[in-house]
Amino acid sequence: MTPGLSAHALERVDERLTGSEAAATIRAVNSACARYGTSSLGIIAHNLGAQRGQAWGQKSNGDMVVVIVRHGRVATIYLRRSTQTFTLGVTRTDTLVDMTGDILSKPITSKVTRATVTYSRNPRAHRGRGRRVEVPSNPFQN
Repeated sequence: MTPGLSAHALERVDERLTGSEAAATIRAVNSACARYGTSSLGIIAHNLGAQRGQAWGQKSNGDMVVVIVRHGRVATIYLRRSTQTFTLGVTRTDTLVDMTGDILSKPITSKVTRATVTYSRNPRAHRGRGRRVEVPSNPFQN
């Protein structure tokens, strides 16, 4: 699956990456999205090989290109130093993957599980995957 690109993300690519770096980043993003989905995904997409930007400055700086995908769109692209922590809290995503193989040994995912809920006009109980779930046709109705 190929995610869309927000105007903000496109501006960040133009500011921070050369043509070949952008191409490598796009390949990594497409591969990660095909494997992990596009709902809420942080991707360590490319290793620049050297620090870019002034460390401790106000602008994005680092040697790793990080891409945030939310709801099927690339929300932003930024640089981060490989010496910094990479967590779900940093990316504010449900999944964080390293397509470079340099930072994480395996993907980090939240422990959130998705329950299957059946909606109907009849508020009677439904059986879904071994769980009994009662759901009115409008769950916001009193």
